[in-house]
Order: sequence, then structure tokens, then C-alpha cells
Amino acid sequence: MKKIWETILFFFYLIAAALLFMLAAFKNKGRATHKYGVGGAGTLKVIERPEFPEHEFWQAGKVFPLQIRHGAVTFEDDAAMDLRSASLKLSDRPEESPLDLIMNTGPRTFRDIIEFWNFTLASVRGRKDNEPVSSKGLEAYCQSEPIFKEIFAETLRRAPDSFSQMYYDSKLVNYFKAKDGKLRYVKYRLIPENRGVDSGYISGEDWEKPWLQKRRIDEKRPIDYLRQEYIERLSQKSIIFHLQLRLHEDIQGDKSQIFTQEQEWSEETSPWLDLATVTIDRALSFEETEKLSFNIGRQPDSLGAVEGFTAHDPNSVNAARIRIYGLSLAVRRFTYKQSGKSKKE
Repeated sequence: MKKIWETILFFFYLIAAALLFMLAAFKNKGRATHKYGVGGAGTLKVIERPEFPEHEFWQAGKVFPLQIRHGAVTFEDDAAMDLRSASLKLSDRPEESPLDLIMNTGPRTFRDIIEFWNFTLASVRGRKDNEPVSSKGLEAYCQSEPIFKEIFAETLRRAPDSFSQMYYDSKLVNYFKAKDGKLRYVKYRLIPENRGVDSGYISGEDWEKPWLQKRRIDEKRPIDYLRQEYIERLSQKSIIFHLQLRLHEDIQGDKSQIFTQEQEWSEETSPWLDLATVTIDRALSFEETEKLSFNIGRQPDSLGAVEGFTAHDPNSVNAARIRIYGLSLAVRRFTYKQSGKSKKE
């Protein structure tokens, strides 16, 4: 009976979150979140001598066409303290792809679909017209959930130097079905070419009060300085990242230590391994970037998202995101179509 109730609760939160994201997409006439971004195109090449088990999709030396979109989850102002993203599409088309990888700054994320909903609601409640997130809803939620406050702070970057100098994690758990037949789980991250410092990492008052996200008073750079810098950098040379993965062996019985998002996998048992080199050699136009859509459900059979359909299952966030992204995309298509009609009229 408890499991049935948990499943009902899951679908309640899924429907509520989907409606909220669809309304946001309709209001924004585009993306529900990560509205402001910049894109690039190039290639992804799997390294020649992988240290991970032989895999049907991630074959040594294989080259894929690639498009990438960087953005911020909430603010137009690049100098604000915000979560930053790197979404990879292994395709030269705007939607169809054998694999989409959606990554954000910070290694951890929501505990389950309930926390996903509560945080989204707190962010909405804490927002005033034409202002960043105020201290009301978001501050209250962070203070009531100390673990989440820490996780949330880990995701934020304050006025970073470049999209090319940040670390991005996929966070949620996916399958990794190697040719040896042994089931494993995988997470990904994208790191700078120089494997250096994660730019914009916060500390001090920002860490203690992550809900205060406005730009600093002494910050003079334009609101789109990161996007400008990315395009300017690509006009001079390619931007290179390393795509890495880490694996976790399947275990019998309780898998909570694998799926929980409140703690990272151990470096001893699940070290980061180089997977591929990502080379971005040209900037996408605004129109090309806006047409891109990403969904973690776009994966080959040898990979695939682990889904959970009970409210407190950490994999319920995977299940929710797959469906919410699909519905938000439908709204985006509709608004673009209507916008096109209006222009003709």
C-alpha cells in the first residue's frame, strides 16, 4: 500500500512540475529555464585508449558531430551568482540525436522529485517582478534544509571568467552496459582543457547566503559579458574540453549509496576517467542556438537513464526531467509557430 501511495504522490508532483514548466515556457516564449545562453559546434572524439570497459557506443577513436549550449538557469545577467550549464548534443541537427548530455555546475542535485518541486516553488515564491530571487521563499527553504543549502551553494558560480573554464557534472545516474555483459552505472563531467581551477566557485558570504544572487555593486562588466567572451574566444581559436566518466559496479540489495544525490561516489572505487576530447571550433548563431533542444531521454540502448516512479526515489528526478523536457519542448514549438504566424501577419 505504501508503494502505491508513493507512486500516486510521484505522479502528483510530476504533473504539478510539468504544468509549472509548461507555463514558464509559454510565458518566456521559449525555454522554461536556462533562457539566456550561447552555443557552439564542433566534434567529440573518444580517446584512443580508454581505461573503461569496452562499450558499443563509446568506441575507441570514434568521432561524433557535436553541438553545445551554455547558459544560466535563472538570470540574464552573467555577473549574477547562478548555476551554469553545458548541454551536449552528439548531432548536427537541432533535435534528433543518439545522445544528449545535460550537465550543470556542482556535483550534486535534488534528493528526489519532492525536493525538486519544493525548490522550484520556493524560487517562484521568492521572485518579484523585474528582480532576481529575493530572500523570502528561497532563503526560508535553504534554512529549513541545511543539506540542500550546501548542495545548492555548490552549484552556484559568481561572475566566472569564461564558460570554457568551469566544471560541469551530469549528476543523475545512467546505465552503462558494457560489452562484457556486466551492468554498471555512469556519471559524466566536462572539464576545461587545462584541467585547472573551476572559475567563479563561491565562498564566504556567498556560501553562507546563496539566495542573495544579484551582481555585486562594484561589478562593471555588461550583463552578457560571458556570452560575448565565448563568441570572441571562438573567433580566435577552438575551445577544448575533456569529457570524463566515472563508473559504479552494480550491487545486490540496497542501491541507495549508488543513487543518492546527497553524497558523491568514492574516488577510490569510482575514479574519473577520460572519455573523449570535445573540440568547439565555431560559434552558433542566435537562431541556431535557440533551435537546439536537449533531453536526457535521448540515449542509445547501451546507456539510458535510470528511472524511478515513487516520490522518494532519487531516480524520480530522472523520470520527471525526461517527461518535463518533452512537454516544455512541445510548448516551445507552439510558441515559435505562433510567433512565425504573427510576423507573417
